[in-house]
Amino acid sequence: MPFLEVSTNLPKEKVTPEVLSGLSKMVSEMLDKSESYCMMHVLPDQLMTFGGTSEPCAVVRLISIGRLGVELNKKHAAKIFAFMDKHLGISNDRMFMVFQDLDSSTVGYKGTTFHELYGR
Repeated sequence: MPFLEVSTNLPKEKVTPEVLSGLSKMVSEMLDKSESYCMMHVLPDQLMTFGGTSEPCAVVRLISIGRLGVELNKKHAAKIFAFMDKHLGISNDRMFMVFQDLDSSTVGYKGTTFHELYGR
């Protein structure tokens, strides 16, 4: 159930369908999870500053059941930061990233929880 949320001050026009599908594919491969469970949520046109300026910036949240941790997060961050720079022009010094590893019993899907569906 990976969920990637990007809040950015970039205009909506910069967040193309190709950017969204690229994020989804990358997250799926990175976390070794089926893309059918991956959700991308980009919030453009946010009123944001970073370091006192309104140059392009972002905050990214990556939420998953498992596949996150001290060493894995370093690898995930490297890939996501590179993607954001290449496809959206947000440099790695203009973005923060937050990782959140959830227990399967705290995530609902199909009227129940992932724990109920998959037993882990």
